[in-house]
Amino acid sequence: MIFKKRIQVFRLIVQAFFMAGLVVPWLPHSEPVDKWLLWVVPVVGVFFCGWVCPFGTAQEWIAWIARKLHLPRLQIPWKFQKYLQVSRYIWTALIFFIGVHYAFLNARFYFNNSLLTWTSGLIFAAFLLFGLFIDRPFCNYFCPKGAMEGILSIVRPISIKRDNNACIHCRLCDKICPMNVRVEHTDFVRHPNCINCMKCIDICPEKCLAFRLMQFKKKRENDE
Repeated sequence: MIFKKRIQVFRLIVQAFFMAGLVVPWLPHSEPVDKWLLWVVPVVGVFFCGWVCPFGTAQEWIAWIARKLHLPRLQIPWKFQKYLQVSRYIWTALIFFIGVHYAFLNARFYFNNSLLTWTSGLIFAAFLLFGLFIDRPFCNYFCPKGAMEGILSIVRPISIKRDNNACIHCRLCDKICPMNVRVEHTDFVRHPNCINCMKCIDICPEKCLAFRLMQFKKKRENDE
């Protein structure tokens, strides 16, 4: 449990480091790191969104403030989430295949690169406002970068593994997931929305979740 808590503390430090990189010239910017991490996405999944991206961090910190203020929080029911989450792939298609370029389609880019215009400023301010009530609204439904890396991550052999025998089905992992991934309903998380924030591992009371290499089941040999 102490190790798990340390993971969250370390993640917070990394997030704060790259958030500071937006305003401190001598600190590294998040965008070059994104290019380095892209190579490991097919192996271990997406880490940029959950650990590095300043806009994702801003939404996460806004959600933390909202919980401290006891504001009402909304987790989209899965029967709607499974359709709504397709929206970020639609925005991605509009950007890259049709050539649509509007601030609301890529608020993360404007935030991370500090390219403030009145339109982009209003748009990502609106997303932060929505973040008071919904976890990571831009990440879940609009981010083209998250959509592309999420698709690459579905083949990863290393991810969050759930021990079904130890699981007590408390659904705490589902409730705490900022990307609304149904962790309890899978033995090995390969959902494209997973950002490896490790919050599900941290909150599991039975320690049945761990970041591990997928184990392939051996075929049973026929009795002779």
